[in-house]
Amino acid sequence: MTIEYKTLTPEQRAHFLEHGWIKVPGAISKERIDAWAENAFIRMGWDKDDKSTWDAEAYHMPRHREERHEEHMPIGYAAASELAGGKDRWHKELWVSSGDSLIVNVGSEATAGQRVHPKDTGNWHIDGDWFDHYFDSSDQGLLTVALYTDVVPDGGPTLICPKALPMVCRWMYEHPEGGWSNEILKDMLKDIPEEDYVYLTGEKGDVFFGHPFMPHSKSRNHLRLFRAICNPVLTLEEPFNYSRPDGDYSLLEQYALNAIGYPNGLETPWKPDHPHRRFQPYTQGGRDAKVAKELERMKAHAERTGGTVDSKYLTGERFDGQYLERYPKPERSVYAETSQPVKV
Repeated sequence: MTIEYKTLTPEQRAHFLEHGWIKVPGAISKERIDAWAENAFIRMGWDKDDKSTWDAEAYHMPRHREERHEEHMPIGYAAASELAGGKDRWHKELWVSSGDSLIVNVGSEATAGQRVHPKDTGNWHIDGDWFDHYFDSSDQGLLTVALYTDVVPDGGPTLICPKALPMVCRWMYEHPEGGWSNEILKDMLKDIPEEDYVYLTGEKGDVFFGHPFMPHSKSRNHLRLFRAICNPVLTLEEPFNYSRPDGDYSLLEQYALNAIGYPNGLETPWKPDHPHRRFQPYTQGGRDAKVAKELERMKAHAERTGGTVDSKYLTGERFDGQYLERYPKPERSVYAETSQPVKV
């Protein structure tokens, strides 16, 4: 079936095939953005007008609320679906919702103004701390960076390195045994000039989509502004297919095929040496540990203001990510044993 493009422009499609990422302006409405970001300081226990209370450079929030992707970011979801080859390719149960698990970067007095080469931020990784990484892994269907505040230069934008993306694709292709480690990125990034790194700046509501193998990192927030983003996960039902008889490859598949030098597809289907495995995320425990304290702060604020607390932890509803409870702890994973990624 030929893929229909109703949201992505020809220019966006061409940009993705060349660089491995696109920006979708206004992918999430300002109303939805504000609804999820308005109580961030209450949840963290910080005073938004007193930076001396900002006691961490970064804060990764747990999820209290969630909404299906197509409802929360209809424009973004439509664009993501076209990158993936159609809405029918998404997993029907796993990671079907966006959540208010904001990722905050406010910088610190110690690092503000201290410039480093982008490769030396010390946080470079590819996403996915809940599955083994192979060339056809589609568990993390896209790198998604949704802006919940305006993000300006020097204000802690996410960094990506499109020049290294083809190297990651080739590494994955050449290693069907798996064993990816984010340490490998150090060698890939070492000779890439500073001007080839991209800072994802924009207005709140903008969403960036990248190939799931896109190397990325947090950057320093020199301005010490409140910066909040989120990385909604979208998962495909089936692994990437690089040997489609009809040649109807998604933009994600086509980018990878171009990167390894087989733009027309592989004659022999690519298969990993080991079965695909999923497991419980490394980072989930750190987020879960914050839930009780955040609920305590939100309840106290509600009592003072006469408001209410909106959290699935109080209603007993199941979260989207609880689907992963069926999988084992991460120690059994080749990927988890070699590197523990940190989301930015």
